[in-house]
Parts: sequence; C-alpha cells; structure tokens
Amino acid sequence: MSEEIPREKTNVESKGSLKTVFRIEKQRFNWIDQGRGLVMFLLVLTEAMPSIWRNPNDTHFWTDNPAIKMLAAFFFDHPDKVAPYMNLYDIGVPAFFFIIGLLMAVSFKNRIQKKGYGNAVLNAILRWGLIFVLGLLIILFTWSEGIGGYKDVVEDNPDLVQVYMYVVSWDVIFSIGCVGLLSIPFIFLPNKARLIVAYAMMAFYQIMVFIPETYWRWYAIASVHGGVLGGIFVLTPILLVGSCLGEYFIMDKETPTPKKYKMMALLGLINLAIGIGLWLIPGGFPNKRQSTMGYATISMAVVIGGLFFFIFLNLKKDRHTVILEAYGMNPFLVYAIAAIPTVLIGELFSFSDSEWFLEFTFQLILWIIVLAVVTLIVLLLYRKGKAISTTKIVLTLLVILLPLGIVLKLLEVI
Repeated sequence: MSEEIPREKTNVESKGSLKTVFRIEKQRFNWIDQGRGLVMFLLVLTEAMPSIWRNPNDTHFWTDNPAIKMLAAFFFDHPDKVAPYMNLYDIGVPAFFFIIGLLMAVSFKNRIQKKGYGNAVLNAILRWGLIFVLGLLIILFTWSEGIGGYKDVVEDNPDLVQVYMYVVSWDVIFSIGCVGLLSIPFIFLPNKARLIVAYAMMAFYQIMVFIPETYWRWYAIASVHGGVLGGIFVLTPILLVGSCLGEYFIMDKETPTPKKYKMMALLGLINLAIGIGLWLIPGGFPNKRQSTMGYATISMAVVIGGLFFFIFLNLKKDRHTVILEAYGMNPFLVYAIAAIPTVLIGELFSFSDSEWFLEFTFQLILWIIVLAVVTLIVLLLYRKGKAISTTKIVLTLLVILLPLGIVLKLLEVI
C-alpha cells in the first residue's frame, strides 16, 4: 500500500525500481491510480454522510417517496444481514481490498529484487502487523459489547449460543491487517497458482456456508464482513485476485497489452457468471454480511468493469483526473483520516431520538469538514508528488491513539 504510482514531479529513482517501471509505461497503468482514487473518494463521501440521508428506514428520512428510498438504499445502505441479495453499496469493501491487491505482489517482488527475501518479508509483516494492532486497539477502545456483540442474531436460537461466543468485531482496519498478513505466503506462489488457490478458498467457504451443521452462515451473520472466517476465506482471496491482475499487467512483459485487456475482461465475465450461477442455487445468493462467494465474485466483476472505464479513458493518451489521482496516491492515509476520527467522534457524542435534528446538523457539519480536510491534504500531497509510507502513517496513529484511548477509557468517556 505504500508503493504508489508516482507523479511526474517525483525524484528520480534507481534503475529497475517499481516507480521507474511505472514512469516508463505510465500510459498503460494510469487507470490503476484513478480506479483506486474513485474507490477512496466514494469511501470518504459516504463514510461520514448523515445517517438519515443514508438510511431510508430511518423515521426521519427526508422523503417518503418510495423510488427515492429505494435508490438511497441501493447506493448508501447495506441490505438486511439475511437478505438474499446485495446492492451497489455492498461493493465498497471488496473494491477496497481488490484495489489494495493490485500493487501488492508487484511491490513485494520489487522489494525482493532490491533488498532480498528477508527484508521483503519483514517489511510486509511489519506493515500489515502494525495495521492489525491499530485495528485491534480501535476495537478495544470503541467496541462496547466486546466479543459477541451481535447477540440479537442468536438470542432466539439456543443452538447458536456457541456461535455467539466466537463472534468478534471484524471491521475494516482490523481486516486489512489480518488479510495482509495472511496474504504474504501466497505472494510466493506463481500467478496462476495464486489465482487458483484464491478461488478454491472462496469455494471452500461457500460449501461450508451451504452446510447448516457448520453454523458458518450464522457465524458470518453475527459478525461483520463475515468475521474471522470471512476474512480468511473471502477477503483474503479478493486481495489475492487483485494481486494476480496487477502482477499480470505490470510484470508480464511478453503478453501484448490488447491481450491483457481481453484476459482482464474475461476474468470479470467469469466472476459475474460465478456470482449469478451461485445466485440460482438455493442459499447461494450474494450477501455482504454473510460474505458469500457470490457476493465476492459479483463485486470483483463490477470493480473490473469500473476499471475498464478508466482504461478506455486513457487508451489514446493520459487523462489526468487530478482529484481521483490525488485520492489514489495515499489510500490508507485517506481511509485513516476519514474513518478513524469519524468512529471516535461518534463514540464521544450521542443523541436521543428526540434530538434527531441536532444529530443531523452535527453529522452534516462533520461530513463537510472531513470531506474538505481529506481533499485538501491529498491535493497538497499530489502537488508535491508525495506518497507517504503506510508504516509511517500507522506508527503515527498508534502514538496518538494509544495514550488517547487509554485516557478516555479511564475517564469512562468511551
């Protein structure tokens, strides 16, 4: 995540480095930065958006028009945890992991070439491990229910008590760290073998979800993003598939570019076919909360389709979409600035149902500030051609958040 597609004003790197490769063939890979930037921009746009704009089931939603409510649900709200379908908003998490994966194998193998296997592995463990620790601390400081936080899912079913005991809060930062660590051994596999393993992992998960006696489906429903099992067998494969695509496009110098586009389109169509095929099987429907294989494959198909928009945009010459490229340069920094303060501020301020307008006003102001601050920061970094190391960002956050969290816990503020 720290190796970014550079801007034209960056300093000259050593011959053969990843950034040199990008500069030489920049017209071919500009779409990666733009696609990643779109994902991050939409994440910031929706992360702190006032809840009554996002949730059409809210009693104070701004309109009773059923068509508008349906559109709001499709773009800004997740379906019910047992709903037999998914919507566009559900694609956010898979898109984030897929986009992260695009440069993962390339960055890792480039570091091996420059500094050796040991350094590459230790650097990856440090980066993803620090993110894992950061996510764990956020959970410990903000997750009031602790383990088994979604008791409402199982309280009416005595058979699910044991499932409830193993439910953990499994939010995005925690997932990024865990998935990154799990992915390290797979990066050593050849590209095709890694791709096969990724789909085998998702298929295994889907089979286990189909078997009622495993309670895997109920465990996923009671967790977030599928919980530990969903993280291992669904989010990790999504990142691995992204790494296969990125490595194929950037490091394969023998395959002509037009053929690469065709293979990328084929990958998207295969994913779509798998998702629709599973949807036709009872219980195989795509569902974000359950992290089904259909949800993962349909999401990847949509992401690949979206990337083709930027490929076509840059087909004849580079089209510089400044705002998207700025957001795409520092994805983890963008997420950290947008998501972490929003979560912490949400823990500090609570409103009663009768204070809904005050809550809306507060959320609206927070949303505007977050969007403005993040945009200003990424544009300044873009102008300087500066991609900040993910490891540095996480270390800074740990230094700030650890003492702050301890103090707020001791004061029982959170």
